[in-house]
Amino acid sequence: MESIDNFLNPLFSILLNRRITLKQKRGYKAGKLSASRNWCHIEDGDVKRRICLSNKDQTKTWKCFARFDIRQPPLWPWEKLEHGEGDTVRWVISGDDVWGVAYEDLGRWTKDSGNEQILKRLADDLQTSFNYSRQRYC
Repeated sequence: MESIDNFLNPLFSILLNRRITLKQKRGYKAGKLSASRNWCHIEDGDVKRRICLSNKDQTKTWKCFARFDIRQPPLWPWEKLEHGEGDTVRWVISGDDVWGVAYEDLGRWTKDSGNEQILKRLADDLQTSFNYSRQRYC
């Protein structure tokens, strides 16, 4: 997981160059729309307890959550989260428009694709999420 965290570090500079800022919180970075509404949540690599949730009968360790238009869902490795009762984590965004990316899928993706291609795709996906969230919630 540490290698995935290190691999994703340049993503934050790419987003900043696109004028998308994330606010550092304790253990994660949040994309803020307002004081009480976030559009994304990205776990820091040095957290003591990672977010492990079951999705589609498989428990995964989640790295990133973001909002997307359900009529234009993102491509793999983003997964639509299917929360059951008791599955929500208090500080993570939730709703019917939230998708997540797990460490396990990022690990598979980095083995199959070039690093620059993956970072650009994730930045593009987060840009899409940011634009959608601003339009829907602001």
